Amino acid sequence: MQLTDEQLRIVEHEGNLKVNAVAGSGKTTTILQYAQRRESSPILYLAFNKSVKLEAEYKLSQMGLNNVRVETAHSLAYKYVAPYQRYKLRFDYKAHEIAAILNLRPKAGDLSHLKLASHVYRFVRYFCNSKAHKVVEINYLETLSNLESLSFATENHELIVHYTRLFLAKMHKGEIDIIHDFYLKQFQLSKPILPYDYILFDEGQDASGAMLDAFVNQSARKIIIGDQHQQIYGWRFATNALQLVDFPDMDLSKSFRFNQEVARLSKSILQLKTEIGQNSKVNIQGLGNQQPINSRITLARSNSKLVSRAIELLIQQKELNKIYFEGHLSSYTFSDDGGSIYDVLNLYNNQRHLIKDDLLKTIPSFDHLKDYLEETSDTSLKALVDLVEKYHKDIPFFINRIKECTVDEADKDKADMVFSTVHKAKGMEYDQVFIMDDFISEQQVIDSKSAIKAQEVNPEALAEEINLLYVAATRTKSKLHIPVHLLPTSYQIHDFNTVSNNLNLTIKTRAQKTKPQRSNQLWSKMEEAELKQLFIQGKTVKEIAMLLGRSQSAVMRRVEKLDLWF
Repeated sequence: MQLTDEQLRIVEHEGNLKVNAVAGSGKTTTILQYAQRRESSPILYLAFNKSVKLEAEYKLSQMGLNNVRVETAHSLAYKYVAPYQRYKLRFDYKAHEIAAILNLRPKAGDLSHLKLASHVYRFVRYFCNSKAHKVVEINYLETLSNLESLSFATENHELIVHYTRLFLAKMHKGEIDIIHDFYLKQFQLSKPILPYDYILFDEGQDASGAMLDAFVNQSARKIIIGDQHQQIYGWRFATNALQLVDFPDMDLSKSFRFNQEVARLSKSILQLKTEIGQNSKVNIQGLGNQQPINSRITLARSNSKLVSRAIELLIQQKELNKIYFEGHLSSYTFSDDGGSIYDVLNLYNNQRHLIKDDLLKTIPSFDHLKDYLEETSDTSLKALVDLVEKYHKDIPFFINRIKECTVDEADKDKADMVFSTVHKAKGMEYDQVFIMDDFISEQQVIDSKSAIKAQEVNPEALAEEINLLYVAATRTKSKLHIPVHLLPTSYQIHDFNTVSNNLNLTIKTRAQKTKPQRSNQLWSKMEEAELKQLFIQGKTVKEIAMLLGRSQSAVMRRVEKLDLWF
């Protein structure tokens, strides 16, 4: 295999090392080649998730390498801790279950016991993922950005700390089932000595503090690899190990996924970090070539925006026939706590007898639910609330229609469109990418500067929002569609065949008839707003026409009608 100069330097390096690898730069290939050069040494490869683990194991078997053990952080920790402690394991706890375990009693018309339970569980998971050895070593309030949630937690801080320690103690004694993050914490605190000469830590920008602590204390030679600008799991209490470890560093700056136009856009997006005093240093070279369009994905920041777009394209505009939701449709119509979109709708309609979820059964009204969400930062349940408020009684019909058109994972390649949040699409790539408008914009970054100065907004959280847009843009291999207000002002489009502001689909399926050209369609308010913004930015009529998918004469007429010349 022919390696680039950057890859070769990494493969030949001896000693500890951290590698900044941009999207599509052959990170996995580099790791496997590094292992092949050391096939007589025992090597541990820590993969980001199970799918990466399985892919790496398959490639290692194809290469005939049997000296590498591939594990995720949790699978490694589980094999060291859980089987020998006879713990019972469960995936998660719901707020009402925690309230019952801790004997937090409700007051009439008040949900403070559920809010308290939600914060306790969040603190439990924060501690388990941190490098801290004791609960008192960390400040839970620093993790909260929502003002209502912070206000509640500040007022009840002592109670939250007390019940967090009690809940952890109950798991430790085996009085209640443990969660996955708990045995990860036990693994870290046991100070394990791992029998490997080399440890390769993938996706280091999203490492948990607990796993990073266990990793750096090993005597093995350590390689940590990732992209510091792809850190998007701060809400899961991830830490950016690439910034925390003091190892010699090297780069993988050449992306084989996308071309130089997308590389320029990516750099412009990351430069927004300079507005908030964050590091935007990155070297990206786009070496990819345009491919035929065989795969398409719509990416959104939030679940509610994604489902709304699916409804719009599949049902209201009838642009699609077959779709696929990354991570399964249920992950978008059920909250993390288990409540479904139908339960939320029944609460909205005051049909409480139809609610199945135990948590939502305890909530007196839809307004109480919204109040609960404001003070607990439950984003998955809030997404369902947003959808119910937008579509009301049409929700059952829309969801059933989506289910009818959704293909199984085995037929994903037959879907006209894949729908996914950025978090679920991380590490994936598609020929054509459509980015929704719920990502952070340059203007929002600029508007946040005063809030950062007043310590009302965490700059790290804002930088992660910029990272989300960067990750979304770098999923494409050929064609990227991005709303005009998300384009940084420092970026000028040179290759309109690669980057476009036109979010309209041009898919023609067997069941569709040919649609009239967009030049004959009426101008929408959104399109007029985009035209105004492009005009103010100094784009030429030709550029605006290409971005909006209109003829130059149509743009001229609309400019005149809107009196933009004067």
